[in-house]
Amino acid sequence: MSEAVEQTRYKLVLNLVLVGVFLASALSILRRYLIQPLQHIHRVLSSLDARGPLPDLSSAPMAEIHAVEEAIVRFHATLRENEDVRLKLERLATTDGLTGLPNRRHFLGQAAEEMARALRYGRPITVGIADLDHFKQVNDRFGHAVGDHVLQSFANLVAETLRQTDRVGRYGGEEFAFIFPETTPAEALRLTGRLRQRLADTPPRLPDGSALPVTVSFGLADATGSDLEGSLAQADSALYQAKGSGRDRCVLASPDTRSVPQP
Repeated sequence: MSEAVEQTRYKLVLNLVLVGVFLASALSILRRYLIQPLQHIHRVLSSLDARGPLPDLSSAPMAEIHAVEEAIVRFHATLRENEDVRLKLERLATTDGLTGLPNRRHFLGQAAEEMARALRYGRPITVGIADLDHFKQVNDRFGHAVGDHVLQSFANLVAETLRQTDRVGRYGGEEFAFIFPETTPAEALRLTGRLRQRLADTPPRLPDGSALPVTVSFGLADATGSDLEGSLAQADSALYQAKGSGRDRCVLASPDTRSVPQP
């Protein structure tokens, strides 16, 4: 009787061991082929970025998991396409298509931020408006393609000459608007004078390789403690005086709106 009980006990232990081995094997297979791939998918989805690289997804042996991984890859590609479209639309909304400079609306937004910062910390700031002299004659004589080339050349020259903190945008037609943070009117006069000199030294080139002399007139206004709209109006008035006093010069608007020309 005791021998039969002992054999039954051994069989029970053996069955328990076999069940344990089966469960351990099943859990190991479940972990390897289901839980770990799902955990990896969760990490990929948590860090998925349209601007990042393609997710690192190894091909899972289970068809269902593999289908999820392929869906993630397609979803990432869609995110990348949407991000590219968003960036293109943003560039179209903020950038002048001809010169690559900020357009009028975007420049005014940048200028408003700089004006608010200068007012908050009591720092100097100067605004300016530039106009290419006799630009209509360039278009009439050489055609609009050459006129566009002149605008592009001037925009490139501005980008190369001004400081990283300065802001410039195409204000309309052949007019360009500037804002010079942390800059007094005297310093802005020197900066714009240097830009005028560089334009004189490196004039745009015509298709036949010949140089096309172009000059520019500037109107500047001290915007320290002032509002943007009023400061730009003063700069525009100073530009009008620069045009009326011979062109190819910088004119600084004084506080009472009178201007002092710089030859």
